[in-house]
Amino acid sequence: MCLCRVATTKAYDELRRLGEKEGDAYDAAVRIYRHHHPEHPRIQAYQIVADWLEHHEAAHHEQSASA
Repeated sequence: MCLCRVATTKAYDELRRLGEKEGDAYDAAVRIYRHHHPEHPRIQAYQIVADWLEHHEAAHHEQSASA
């Protein structure tokens, strides 16, 4: 099982927590994804990571709201 989704979202979260711009954190997350999946075209990597981050952010907000 590939752990790239965990690595990707964790890197994004940590970079944002440290004050990095959203776009820079997103680009870093895509680079991590492409490290794990170099066979995927860049545009596909950006789309997959965007989808993951969208779902990740939604889940994070739901969790925060219920706390």
